Amino acid sequence: MENQTFNLQNIRRYLDFPLKIQTIGFRPKNNWVHQNNRLISFFLSFVLHQEEKEMKTLVNGVVRTSMAECVPRMGLSRPGQTIKTLVPSCLDELFFTYPAESRAAIELFGFHGCSFSLTPRFSDTLERVKSCFSELQRPGVADRLDVLAVELAQEAMISALEQQPEKMQMPDERIFLISNYFQLHFTDRICLEVLLKKYGMTSRTFYREWKKYYTVSPAQFLIRLRLEHACRLLRNPAVRIYEIASECGFCDPMYFNRCFVRHHNLPPREYRERFCNCKVPLLKRTPYKEKSSPF
Repeated sequence: MENQTFNLQNIRRYLDFPLKIQTIGFRPKNNWVHQNNRLISFFLSFVLHQEEKEMKTLVNGVVRTSMAECVPRMGLSRPGQTIKTLVPSCLDELFFTYPAESRAAIELFGFHGCSFSLTPRFSDTLERVKSCFSELQRPGVADRLDVLAVELAQEAMISALEQQPEKMQMPDERIFLISNYFQLHFTDRICLEVLLKKYGMTSRTFYREWKKYYTVSPAQFLIRLRLEHACRLLRNPAVRIYEIASECGFCDPMYFNRCFVRHHNLPPREYRERFCNCKVPLLKRTPYKEKSSPF
């Protein structure tokens, strides 16, 4: 494929995607040399091949060396940076530029430079990007490229993490067995102590390993499973709220109501009326002692 650069800035978008490409380009055998160029846009690049063993650039007065052995690699240059090529190299490079006002979206997606592997998913996404070059004027193609560029960057960053397993902090395999048990038996009364004994884990080890993979506590994980099931049951107007609470594994309907409000900002009865178009008579409420854990 020959050198191609396209300006997408004035192409109409049909989706309100937060990160819209300004220009896109693919440059095989690229010998571009920077002469103290000051960037005015974000520059997201994917170097797929580098001929010379090393390439050196001066970025804001700091020398940066890029080795051929670290290819493929992803880089992000920012508005305001001044770049000068010291030791050039011939590159195969795909790049996307974004306007300076895209800073918030760039930070949201967490783009950063890294070396990665050409995974099947990355290669497939790359081919999908290239296939769009010949039909850029078709409605929706620019929207598709906006999304594909982010997918490409995310796959590169995930691939980079996979090359450094110590940074991924993968938990003990038994954590996934326990998680699967939760997903299959969340409506049951679960005794965590018995479950951990079954899998040969202490409570301390379990909670430490759980945090390596999940962003919520085991109790929150279980409650969310139960509340997702409750939302499905609420679509049936014949099932009363207290019956749903019991069927979802909540021992008390008032505790179920509190959990539901905490997660959905409205009680289950109102959720049913708003999203399921059905109403049921009010139930008589009885005092209860709220519990802090679903176990």
